[in-house]
Amino acid sequence: MKWYGYLGYFLVGAFLVNSIPHLVQGITGQEFQTPFGALSLPIVNVVWGFINLAVGYSIATILGGLSFAFDRRVGMTALGFLATAIMLAYAFG
Repeated sequence: MKWYGYLGYFLVGAFLVNSIPHLVQGITGQEFQTPFGALSLPIVNVVWGFINLAVGYSIATILGGLSFAFDRRVGMTALGFLATAIMLAYAFG
């Protein structure tokens, strides 16, 4: 593997792990720091966490080697994930 492949997979891990605190804080209704402000609303954190998941997923898919076949099932799962997370952020916020 070329050096940029290793860098790419490192970034996949970084984006995926960065999604965790934002999603957890957002879903539990807590404000948390994002690039958009010192403390962001829970819904902003859910969306930012989801964006991090999507970027990590996209990089992993482009690089190959991980089996992330995007189809309607994955799309609907992602949509359900995002919708439920936003609903929970609103409910707990």
